[in-house]
Amino acid sequence: MPFITRQRKSIGSRILASLVLMVVVSASLSVAITVAELDKQLLRTSEQKLRDEAYLLGVQFRAHIDELMRDVAFVKGMPPVQGMIRAERHKGVDPEDGSTEALWRARLAEIFSQMLLAKPTMVQVRYIRANGQELVRVDRYGDNGQIRVVAEGALQDKSLRDYVKKTVALSSGEIYLSKISLNRENGVVMLPRQPVIRAATPIYTSGGELFGLIVINYSLDTIFDTLRQIADSGHQAYIAAANGEYLMHPDESKTFRFEEGEQSNIGADFPAAVSLLGKAGNGDVRSGFAQSHEGERVFALHSLNYNPDDPNASIIIAVADDFADSLKVRDALLNRIFYFLLLILACTVVLGLAVSRRIAAPLEKMREVIQSKGRNATVADLPVDAAGEAGELARAFNSLLRDLERQREVLVKEVSERRQAQSLLEQNLGKIAQANLELEQFTNIASHDLQEPLRTVRSFIELFEDRYAGQLDEQASLFLSYMNQSAARMEELINGLLEYSRIGKEAPIVDVDCELLVSDVCDDLASLIRESGADIQFRGLPEIRARAMGMRMLFQNLISNAIKFQRPGVVPQVRIQCEKLSWEWKFSVQDNGIGIPPEFHERIFLIFQRLHGRAEYSGTGIGLAHCKKIVEQHHGKIWVESLPQHGSRFYFTIAEPKDEKA
Repeated sequence: MPFITRQRKSIGSRILASLVLMVVVSASLSVAITVAELDKQLLRTSEQKLRDEAYLLGVQFRAHIDELMRDVAFVKGMPPVQGMIRAERHKGVDPEDGSTEALWRARLAEIFSQMLLAKPTMVQVRYIRANGQELVRVDRYGDNGQIRVVAEGALQDKSLRDYVKKTVALSSGEIYLSKISLNRENGVVMLPRQPVIRAATPIYTSGGELFGLIVINYSLDTIFDTLRQIADSGHQAYIAAANGEYLMHPDESKTFRFEEGEQSNIGADFPAAVSLLGKAGNGDVRSGFAQSHEGERVFALHSLNYNPDDPNASIIIAVADDFADSLKVRDALLNRIFYFLLLILACTVVLGLAVSRRIAAPLEKMREVIQSKGRNATVADLPVDAAGEAGELARAFNSLLRDLERQREVLVKEVSERRQAQSLLEQNLGKIAQANLELEQFTNIASHDLQEPLRTVRSFIELFEDRYAGQLDEQASLFLSYMNQSAARMEELINGLLEYSRIGKEAPIVDVDCELLVSDVCDDLASLIRESGADIQFRGLPEIRARAMGMRMLFQNLISNAIKFQRPGVVPQVRIQCEKLSWEWKFSVQDNGIGIPPEFHERIFLIFQRLHGRAEYSGTGIGLAHCKKIVEQHHGKIWVESLPQHGSRFYFTIAEPKDEKA
């Protein structure tokens, strides 16, 4: 039966070859499509991750610069700064408290020393005359890096330095930020190299005469180290100046080359950064794929302005990652698919051999029937079940393909779900890290910068009472008592806020009698109300469930603003009302003050936004931002209706909490 044998081999080979070819082609197409889509998704995910990381580094850098500007403003308001001026103008003795100029100088030096001790990033604090001569200087350049107070004979003339010239040209309250550079002494770069940025503000006498300036040098080494730690492991972080010259680079030899008359520019490593050079940082975040001597890299660029008063004070932050690292996930997946396809191929070969034998047997039977019966053969004699075998083979093969497709879809879905979960986890970790950092900064400020001046005030009040106890009349003693009580209340508020920040959760919701609360706030503002002659009217305010400390700050900010922003010659009138809505309370605070232009109705609720100069109205520009945050914590909203010279009416809602954790 050689003919039948040859036919069996021919049919079996063709069936087996067809099955193997179908499996290989289908699997190859599926793998090719999967790999292409996976590469695109990996690239998009890597770019987005780097964009988020670059933006986070920018936020962190801006936070440090904002802290530096706050420190300069804080030092400017310290009593010794004006005390030295008064003492110098009155033959070395301050007429207000009898302190000598030397005593004020020593106090200021001690304050500078404590600031350097509390803040490792601060390397030098100085009080300089307008003519450039240093008056007080404290730095970290003592033996072994110790904090030192520079002797009077070693103080230098800084009149030719650029930061002195630019600062003395500023108005009161303005702050100058220098470019980022290496620290120099007597015109020579100090070793080891130390990148610094200087912040300075002019000091004016009470009569408006320029006297000098306060200068603080911040070391960027600590800030750069913090940014490197924030960047994910395996990522490279870079910072370049507005002209593209590197300030921070994984290779330290490429940083600050411009100080030596050389260049090391970010545009050489990231061509996309060229379009950002020489432009004011506007917060743009860009990403892409770059080829360099270090290989294929995914990168993100963030253009950042760190001084809102100077559009040219900008940096470029870059974060890069080796794209080969991102492809490791794909390679691992391909290995698994390869072994899986080998297994499928082996199964297909075995199945093809079995099926080819099953098909060849009916053909042999058919040959025997035809040879023995010829034309007499009937349908019953023929292997009619052959068609069933072929159909079964087709269904089996189709089922195999469906199984392969389902497994591929499950695999792609699993990769997508894991990627989304990883991205969400990284976002949450970033938010937690940022929240912890802000909480730590707040705790440091509350425990040091806020409480220290308050303790000084109370100490002087107690000293004044002890020294002049028998010389004061009843009214003066009463005034001192009011001062001491107000200072005590302030200390309680600060301690309450500090305790709130330390426990790591919101203050508890309690029953708050708004009528009594507003009355207490008016007692706190008694001096301001009495001086302005303000008429504060409130009646029928409800008792609600809320956070007592937040509600107190909310009413105090709105009432004090209503009194402060008044038209000349007009007695302030403040009306506080409340009405019950379906599921919340709607409060209103109305005044007859200067009013607010419509275009600023939203801006006033942003932090540190002022519509008037400090010479016109005092304040920090943070009060209404606090109000907005407090209202939002109570699931409410705040807005204003006002026109210039027609007063303002602030509305805010406080939702009724559904439970104690609302």
